[in-house]
Amino acid sequence: MTNVPVSQTLLEYRGERYPLHSGGDGYVRLQTDGAPSHQNFPDAIEFNDDPHDPWVKLPRTALSARYAQKVTARWHGVPVIVGERVRRGLSRGMVMIRYEGVEPATAIAAGLRGNQNDGWSALVSPYELERVRVKTTRLPLVRE
Repeated sequence: MTNVPVSQTLLEYRGERYPLHSGGDGYVRLQTDGAPSHQNFPDAIEFNDDPHDPWVKLPRTALSARYAQKVTARWHGVPVIVGERVRRGLSRGMVMIRYEGVEPATAIAAGLRGNQNDGWSALVSPYELERVRVKTTRLPLVRE
């Protein structure tokens, strides 16, 4: 699966869900698929139209909902959580996975790197993931 979703926070603006880029007191930055415009984001405070990292800055009061998206899969037979996608450089398109199990020997045998304290992870191609599942949970909206 090439366009595998990743675990992330999604925010709803005008009926559409966008990944959280960053935020601060009273505002959030949302990732966009292309260059954002005032037509699509009339409440925008600021835009970044860099094709490698497009985002729009909005007041928190313009948001209508917040969601947690958790993506799980199997990699080399072990359960993993699919984390962020690499957006730049030679590893662009790869995803970071984290072991969801508890047995260090299983993580090591699967090819994951890490330790019991920090967890086990790997940077992998989305093509290597199997049985991808997405669970989305609505969360309380933080407007401050």
